[in-house]
Formats: sequence, C-alpha cells, structure tokens
Amino acid sequence: MLFSEIAGQDDILSKNQEAIKEYLKKSIKDKNISHGYIFEGAKGIGKLNMAVFFAKSLLCRDFDKEPCNICSSCIKINSMNHPDLHIISSEDKSIKREAIDDLIVSVYQKPYESDRKIYIINNSEDMTMQAANTFLKTLEEPAGNTTIILLTQNCNLLIPTIVSRCQIIKFEKINNEQIINYIKNKFNLDLKTARLIAYYSQGVLYNAEKIATNQNDILKRREEIIKIFDRILIHDKNAIFEYETYFEDNKDKIDEITEILMIWLRDVYFKKHEIDDLIINIDFVDLLEKHAKSLERQKIDELIKYLQNVKYDMKSNVNYKLIIDNMLMLISG
Repeated sequence: MLFSEIAGQDDILSKNQEAIKEYLKKSIKDKNISHGYIFEGAKGIGKLNMAVFFAKSLLCRDFDKEPCNICSSCIKINSMNHPDLHIISSEDKSIKREAIDDLIVSVYQKPYESDRKIYIINNSEDMTMQAANTFLKTLEEPAGNTTIILLTQNCNLLIPTIVSRCQIIKFEKINNEQIINYIKNKFNLDLKTARLIAYYSQGVLYNAEKIATNQNDILKRREEIIKIFDRILIHDKNAIFEYETYFEDNKDKIDEITEILMIWLRDVYFKKHEIDDLIINIDFVDLLEKHAKSLERQKIDELIKYLQNVKYDMKSNVNYKLIIDNMLMLISG
C-alpha cells in the first residue's frame, strides 16, 4: 500500500490535524522525541496517516520543516517498503504475544539504514493481556534509537501502565459544517443529503466519504431501523422478533446501526422541545412527532446512554444477544 493511499484524504483532514502535525515536526527540530506515543481518536480519523507522516519525517535524510520526499528513505516509505518502519496490525481481532515477541527481538537489533527504527501498532487495544504485559517490558526499558506509536480509539482500553509510559496525542473529530461542505462539493450532493451523511459520519471524514459513496445503503438501513423501532414502541411482538433477527444478521454493522438510533433519538428530543432547526431526519417529521409524544425525556436519555455503551460492551466481549435483548426490552418497556 502506498503512503498516498494510506493518507487517502484531501486538505480537510490535514487542516483539522494541523496542530498535531506542527507539534510533531517541532519535536523533531528540537530533538525532543519520545520513545513512546499514543495516538488516540476515532477509527478512520487519520491516526495511521499521521503516524506514517511522523515516521517519514523522523527517517528523512534531509528533513527541514517537511520530509523532503526525494531521499531514498522518503521514497521507500512512500511505497511502504522501508526496513526500519514496522507496522503491526491485529489479526483475527487480536494482537497476540508472538507478534510482540517478534517486535521485542527487532527493537534490540540495530537499524538497517537509518539511525532510528519506528514501530506503529495499529488498533493497539487489540493486544491480548499476555501481549500487553510483554510489551510493557519494552516500554520500561526502551532502546534509545526506537520510537513506538500506539494507535487506539480509546486509551482506557489499554492497560494503565502502558498509558503512563507514553505521550498521549488526541485526535479531535472534524466539525459537521466542514464535512457537509466537503462532501456536498466533492460528491455533488444536495444540502439535506450532505447534512444527513455528515451527522452519521460521527466527525470522521473517512466515514463520510464511505457513506457518500454508498449513500443508498445508509439511507435504506436508516429507514429500516426507524420503522422497526416504531413498531417496537407500539409493542408489536413480531417487530421485536424481526429486530432481534435484524441485529443478528447485521452484527458487523452494529456501530452504524446504534449511531442511526442515537441520531433518531436525538431528533425525537429536539422535536419534543420544538427545536426543529437542529433535526437531521427531517424527512420523517410525522414519525418524529409521534415518538416525541410517546417517549418521555428520561426514557430518551436512558436509551441514548445504553446505545453509547454498546460498542464498549462489544469490545469487552459481553454476550451480543444479551446486549440486543436488553436494548429491545428497554425500547419496548
């Protein structure tokens, strides 16, 4: 994979992360490089892109404010073929101890071409407990010529002793107005559709582009979920069965589905308080009015809070059927 394909985003992303980029470049200029970093932020927000940029800057043979892009080191990183840059990703949803053992052996070997070696661990929260404890020893006794960058969606999913030994850099989401303008122009969309996509992207440009490219999928799924949700609210037992089946069939889309539900509940709340200018699902206004009348504010708050915890319950290996059954009971109760 080429570096340009990893970046895969236009200027909107680099502008949003400009402060981080400038900070990392300054640390190189000041020769104030940490042995361990944690890049924290949502999936697809640009952590890997920035980590590779940082590695490229560190290994560039003629770095001056920016990597030169013409030295042998830059050329090799552009083609993701540099012997002193190592990227580790999870396989089968976990990073096992064997992979960390290999990393440790490599860390204490001399660099091949540069005076430094860079290790990027993508989805570092997927390290098994054995792998994490083994990795901790490397952070406790780091090699002087090594920089390790952990990428994670949430620092709380890493063991505290690892977090305490790294410098944390948080990646903030892009505001909705930026995403709306960007995808509206790039994909020639009307404002209503662009606004809908921007909110479902959760402030992540990668998500917005993916949704915009396949917008019929997200709009169809949104309609399915809203209609089933409506039927559950009126205590339709067949709908509860369909919803359970729907969630089982779309287990890999759980984040997207829960986001659709949270945005819907948010709109119900705004409709309840007659704040129509903030409503996203404006094409379902009649149904919003119906739900605003039937749902109390406390129930809306409880549902949103539960949905926010679903992804963390999934990560903690809570039984999936139990998660869905509890949610259905909460909706229909």
